[in-house]
Amino acid sequence: MPKMPAPADALADWRPAPAMAARFAAWAAGTEGSSRSSALIRIGLAMLFWSRWAGELLLYRDQSPAGLFLAANFFLATTLLFIGYHSRLAAVWTGSVGLAMYYHFGFDLGREPWTHHHAYLLAVAALLIALTPCDRSYSLDRYLAVTRGERAGVPPPAERGNLWGLRLIVVQLSVLYFFAAFDKSNQAFLSGARLEQIFLWFYAGSDYPAGLAWPATIVSAAVVVLEYCLAFGLPFRATRRYLVLPGLAFHAIIYV
Repeated sequence: MPKMPAPADALADWRPAPAMAARFAAWAAGTEGSSRSSALIRIGLAMLFWSRWAGELLLYRDQSPAGLFLAANFFLATTLLFIGYHSRLAAVWTGSVGLAMYYHFGFDLGREPWTHHHAYLLAVAALLIALTPCDRSYSLDRYLAVTRGERAGVPPPAERGNLWGLRLIVVQLSVLYFFAAFDKSNQAFLSGARLEQIFLWFYAGSDYPAGLAWPATIVSAAVVVLEYCLAFGLPFRATRRYLVLPGLAFHAIIYV
C-alpha cells in the first residue's frame, strides 16, 4: 500500500504556487521600464483616431448641437493626446469620446459604422494608455517638466514608469487575435471560399481566375495560424521578436 504523504510534505508541494503568483504579479503590475514605447503608442492612437473619424467629424458635417459638441470634444481631446499635454487626462478624455461614439451615437442613434469592434478597441486602447507613463516622453508634458527642473536646478524626471498598462494592452491584443482566429477556424474560411469571394469582389470582378482555389486555401490556413501565433506569442519576449514583422506585414496586406 503506497505511503500517504505527511501533511508537511503535502504543504511543501504547494509552496511554488504562491511564488509563481508573486512572480506573475510582479511581471504584470510591478514592472518598470522606459516610457518611450508608451509615448509612441499615445501618438499613434491619436493618429488612428484622426484617420478613422476626423473626416466624418469636421465641424461643417453635422451642425446640430450634439454633432458640434462631439466634434469639439473629439478634436480637442485627440490634439492634446497627440502633443502630450496633460497626456493621461487627454487619454481618458479621448477614450471616453470614443465610447460615447460607439455606444450612444453608434447603437442608440444608429450610426452603424461606429458600432464595429474596431471603434470599441480604439476607445479602450486610449483608456488603457492612460495607465502608462505616456506623459514622460515625446510630449509637451515632458518639455514642461524638463523646463521646470532646469529652473529649479534639479535633474529632469526620469523617462521611466510602471508598465502595467502596457501589459493590459498586450492582453487586449492577444484576446483580439485569439477570437479572430477562432472565428475563422471553420470550413467556410479554411477552405479558402471566403478569401476567394473577397478577391473576386475587390479585384477580379465576375470572372473567376484559373488556379485561385489552392492559393486561397493556403493563404486562409496561413492567416489562421498566424493569428493564433500572435494570440499566444505576443505576451512573451522570446516569441514576440519573431512575430512583429509577420504581424505588420499581415496588416499591411489587408490594406492593399
